[in-house]
Amino acid sequence: MTDRGPLECVTIDSIDDPRLADFRNLRRRPTGRVFDSSHFVVEGQLITQRLIASDYPLRSVVVEDGRDLSVLGGLGGRMPVYVLSRDQMRQLSGFDFHRGFLASADRQPPGAISDFHDDPVSLALVQTTDMENLGSMVRTAAALGIRQVLIDPRSVDPFSRRAMRVSMGAVLGMRWLAMNQPADDLRTLASRGVVSLASTLASDAVSIDQVARNADPMVLVMGNEAQGLPTEVQQAATRRVTIPMATASGCGQLVDSLNVSVAAAILLYELTRQV
Repeated sequence: MTDRGPLECVTIDSIDDPRLADFRNLRRRPTGRVFDSSHFVVEGQLITQRLIASDYPLRSVVVEDGRDLSVLGGLGGRMPVYVLSRDQMRQLSGFDFHRGFLASADRQPPGAISDFHDDPVSLALVQTTDMENLGSMVRTAAALGIRQVLIDPRSVDPFSRRAMRVSMGAVLGMRWLAMNQPADDLRTLASRGVVSLASTLASDAVSIDQVARNADPMVLVMGNEAQGLPTEVQQAATRRVTIPMATASGCGQLVDSLNVSVAAAILLYELTRQV
């Protein structure tokens, strides 16, 4: 963003000030599903900086008194920065907040499946309900050059504070598409020549190192942490893939699965290294 002038700092006297409404009682707010509120909140210096530099319309920025405001240089004169004491930050958020920075922005509606870009590799999330796993997968995807994520309505909100924090703001750089009917949507993509790969432990799944890359765009589909992908989604995918693992660990105990975010990292790396 272009600097539009010096920062305007406004010291807030009361946490009841209506200008702070976006940040009130953050801990008590229920964690919603995908894109179910009008705005979102981020916390911490780095993610606040990334939000300011993003295309999301800013609503408000709050900073703890004594913090280095030069890190908000990208904000320029677009809006005032509200300054609160640490105790006020704690009262406002509803917990012992120590990250120093809060910011809110308007959401942008996710695209439809018809908006799918033929990127070499994309990520799809179906019934992913753990915020930390979701954030970790998005961060890994971003690190590997992936910029498009498809998500179904039963997954947790990627713009929740925890998912955003774990992703280190990578959520902000993704193109988000809604998968309202995941199985049907995968078949629609297949009709366009998109190859979908369902991550599964099924006995007939193909080892990921046997999947040869070609010019067709690919989508890796990851599922629920405990239950995996629904059967109908696996059946709708072009192929079912798995990660080859040793039959037993060094202590003689069988290891038959990985954390979903770890599995996604391995699968995405294998797919993107061939691009």
